[in-house]
Amino acid sequence: MSIALRRFENSVRPAYEAIAAVCWTSATLVMVVIILFTSLPKAAFVWMAGISALLASWRWYQVTKLWDFKLKLFGQSFAYMKASVLMKLMGCSPSDLWMGFGFDWTPVHTQRALDIRKRADNEILPPAWYLKLKGANRAKQQVVGKPWIHGLGLDEKEKHIFVPLASIEGHNLVFGTTGAGKTRLFETLITQDIMRGDVVVIIDPKGDKELRDIAMAACKMAGRPNAFVEFHPAFPSRSIRLDPLKNWNNATEIASRIAALMPSESGSDSFTQMAWKAVHVVSEGLIYVDQMPNLMRLRRFIEGGPEGLMEEVLRTYLTRNVDRWQTLLAPVVQRARDGKLPSKMAGTAELIAYVYYYKHEVPESRREPSVDGLLSMVEHNREHLGKILASLVPLLVMLTAGELGKMLSPDANDMADTRSIFDTKKIVNGGHVLYLGLDSLSNATVGSALGSVILADFAAVAGERYNYGTEQELKQKIKLYVDEAAEVVNLPLIQILNKGRGAGFVATLAAQTLPDFIARMGDEARARQILGNCNNLIALRTKDRQTQDFVVETFGTTHVQTISRSIGSGQQTDNAGMDYRNQTSQSLQETEAEIFAPELLGMLPNLHYIAFMSGGRLIKGRLPKLLNE
Repeated sequence: MSIALRRFENSVRPAYEAIAAVCWTSATLVMVVIILFTSLPKAAFVWMAGISALLASWRWYQVTKLWDFKLKLFGQSFAYMKASVLMKLMGCSPSDLWMGFGFDWTPVHTQRALDIRKRADNEILPPAWYLKLKGANRAKQQVVGKPWIHGLGLDEKEKHIFVPLASIEGHNLVFGTTGAGKTRLFETLITQDIMRGDVVVIIDPKGDKELRDIAMAACKMAGRPNAFVEFHPAFPSRSIRLDPLKNWNNATEIASRIAALMPSESGSDSFTQMAWKAVHVVSEGLIYVDQMPNLMRLRRFIEGGPEGLMEEVLRTYLTRNVDRWQTLLAPVVQRARDGKLPSKMAGTAELIAYVYYYKHEVPESRREPSVDGLLSMVEHNREHLGKILASLVPLLVMLTAGELGKMLSPDANDMADTRSIFDTKKIVNGGHVLYLGLDSLSNATVGSALGSVILADFAAVAGERYNYGTEQELKQKIKLYVDEAAEVVNLPLIQILNKGRGAGFVATLAAQTLPDFIARMGDEARARQILGNCNNLIALRTKDRQTQDFVVETFGTTHVQTISRSIGSGQQTDNAGMDYRNQTSQSLQETEAEIFAPELLGMLPNLHYIAFMSGGRLIKGRLPKLLNE
C-alpha cells in the first residue's frame, strides 16, 4: 500500500532557477551572435535561439515570481483610510463587519512560516540589484515585529476582510500588548457600530483621550452628534451625571450590586453577607418611604447610622396604618423625653417612642418586613456593627467623595447643576454612545469599583430586555467595549457574557495578557471559564507565553512537512582489498504542529492581528488608521 504525501513547496528557498535562466539567456545571445555575425547556416540557429529564448523566459518567470513573493515578505507600509471609504465598504456589504486587509490563514502558510524561520532574514532576500529595480527600500518598511508573517499570504492580491455580523454577536476577546494596536482595532469596530446606528458603551479604565475622540468623531460622521455622552471623574464639568442604581427589578439586586464590589475570596464570607444585609435593609427602608436608593443615601444611613431613616420609616408606617397616631403616641413621646422608656438605641425621643409602640402595640400580623429588617439593624450594637461594616463604608465613601458623589447620585431638584442626568436604561433607549472613563491611573480602586457598579446596572437592563423586550426593541444592538477588562470583571459582566446575547448585548473585552484575568479571578480555571464565553478571539502582538499558548490552543493544529537528510561514509578491508562506501539519504515526513506557532504572536508588527472567528475561520489581517474628513 502506498501513501501519498502532499507536494512539498519551499517558497523561501534560493532561486535555483536563476542558474538555468542565465544559461538559457546566454545560449540565446550566443545564437543571436552566430546568426548576425557568422556565415553559418542560419535556420538551425534561429530554431535554437527561439527555443533558448522560450526556455529562458520560462525560467526568468519562475525566478521573478519567487523574488516578487520574497519582496512581499517586507510587508506593507502603515495604512491610512478615509472614513468615507469605510462607509462605502459598509454599503457594499451591509450585513458584514469590515476588519481590515488580509487573508485566511491555512496550513500552506503554516508550512511557509516553518520554512522561513529556519533561515536568517537576509538569506531570503532577492539580489540587491533586483531590490533597486523594484524600488524596494527595506529601511522604509515597518521594523517593529516580523512583517514577513503577513507577507506569507500575499502571493495573491491582499483582500478586504469581511466577517458576518451574526458571528460577532457571540462576544469577542482581544489580547494585545501596549502599542500593538488595540486602539486602532476599537476605532475600526466602534466607528462601524456608530455608523450602523447601534448603542455603543465604551468602558475605558485608563481614560484614553483618543478613544473618546474616536467615538465623538464617529457620531459626527454618522449625523448623530447629540448621541455622544461622556462620564469621566477627572473632567466633571463636561461629564453627564449617571445613576448606577436606577435600574433594578428587585430590591435585592441593589444589595448584590454593592456587595459584589467588596474584596472577597468567595463572595460568601460573613463580612460580605453582613454588608449585603445592611445595604438591603437600608434600600428597602428608602423604597418604603418613596425615596430611590442611591449611593449618597446608602452612605448616609450606613456610615452615619440608620436611626434617621428608621424614624422616617416608622412615621410612614404609622401614617399608613394607625388612625390619629400623633394624638395616640403623644404621651409615649413625652415619656421618652423624660427618659422613662427603656431603649438600647441612640436617637430622638420620637424614634424611641415609635419603636416602643411598634414593638409592644402592633401585632405580628400587621408588621412590615421592611420595617422589621431596618429595626434589627438599628438595635444592633453600634460598635459591633461598625466593625462588620468596616469594608463596606470605605467603598461607599470612595464612590461618593467630592464631585464624584454628585455625578453618581444626581439630584434632579438641584437647579444649580445643569448637567444632564442619565441612567443606563435611558442611554440604551435613547440610542446613545457613552464613553465611560474610569481614571484608574489616578485611583485604581475607585476606577475598578466604578466600572463594576455600572456594569451591574447594564446587566439589570439586559435582564429586563431579555424578559420583557419586544422583537422590535431587541433589534437595537448594544455594543459594549471594555478596555483593560480584567480591572472591572465581576459577576454582572459574566452575566452579560452568558445571557446578554438574547438581550441584544455584544461585548468586546480587551486585555494585555491572560494572567491579568487570573490575578483578578484568583485562579486560571475561573479566568478560563469567563473567557470561554467569547466565541471570537483576536490576538495582536503579545509577549506573554501563557497568553500565547491560550491563544494558539484555540486555533488547533495541522500537519507540516520536514525534509531529513543524512550523509555517511565508511571503509572496509577484505581479501579483495579496501572498499570505500558513501551513503546519502533524504526523506520527507509529515508532523503535527500548531497551525499558528505561539512564537509568531510575539513577532506580529503593530496593527497586525490573527483572529479565530466562530465557525472555525482563521484570519491574518492588518488594520489602517482612519482619517476623519
